[in-house]
Amino acid sequence: MFPDDVQQYAHAARAIAELLDQSKHLVLTTHVRPDGDAIGSLLGLGNALAVRGKRPLLLVPSPVPPFLRFLPGVQGIEVYDPSSQHNRALGAADAIVCLDFNTLARLDQMESPVRGSTALRILIDHHLDPETGFAAALHDANATSTAELVSALVLLEYPEALTPDVAAPLYTGILTDSGNFRFPRVSARTHRIVATLIEHGADPVSIYDAIFNTNTPARIRLLGEVLRTLDIACQGRCAVLSLSQEQAACHGATLDDTEGFVQHTLTIEGVCVGVFLSQMPGRDAVKVSLRSKGNVDVQRVAEQLGGGGHLNAAGAIIERVTLGDAKQQVLGLIDALLSQQQQNC
Repeated sequence: MFPDDVQQYAHAARAIAELLDQSKHLVLTTHVRPDGDAIGSLLGLGNALAVRGKRPLLLVPSPVPPFLRFLPGVQGIEVYDPSSQHNRALGAADAIVCLDFNTLARLDQMESPVRGSTALRILIDHHLDPETGFAAALHDANATSTAELVSALVLLEYPEALTPDVAAPLYTGILTDSGNFRFPRVSARTHRIVATLIEHGADPVSIYDAIFNTNTPARIRLLGEVLRTLDIACQGRCAVLSLSQEQAACHGATLDDTEGFVQHTLTIEGVCVGVFLSQMPGRDAVKVSLRSKGNVDVQRVAEQLGGGGHLNAAGAIIERVTLGDAKQQVLGLIDALLSQQQQNC
């Protein structure tokens, strides 16, 4: 373990650990439509607390994506149901740990009961500009992922709890949110933390296979159809892919089936911003996924669309818009961004 690498978090980690240790009823949660970092952080911390004799409730506002259901402990995650005992559990909690989001609005339908709870709220996150009102926080916008921060908390406060069931989810969170270790925030410290997770049972080969090498023939056929929609814009610096409701229905596809499609846009020479636009099934809305290279800040585009994210990976949902109008709107924002930043890639 490398205490010097995570020592900057010692004070925040101690404050969080004290609250966790003294809390009998704990709820751990993460944002709506959770990704690898969200679920990896949730399970990493939840499994670590279980080693220490805690029984936290892992409660999320929407289901775990299929590609993450291999993770240890995932069967213990509950999807929020306002008609069940979940509101009572949130109201009776001593502490609610908020992982991988910076505002309670990201909890969707869980926002109101969480805000109304008398529980102390704890934040562990790496997004910019978190809202206030947390009793303790471990926050660093320069970290690759929330899972990297949870790893620091475990190393500092619960090193004996770093079992394979803790290491694997945390490795998954770092792997996915760092873009397979290729985004600018990846540092030597990131790799040293990852090495520690591997030493304690995270298996890089099996985790990569579970996430990226379990495609169905239908998904690959759908990818082929999406790739045929490729459009190059903004003087060759932006690539756009799209998927209509009709195309998705034809293949029996869900939004989960399109996970990772946007990454293909950045493999094109000269492209520094990639966009994937997908009509949401049963809704008059378009999901926008954004990726970028270098210092091109696609989070600024996402925020203008009502979403958020990170420098190189962000997204939003545009309501009451056609696929064509959404494309025009997004490309206008990207063109302005590239002109302002004068980025070459």
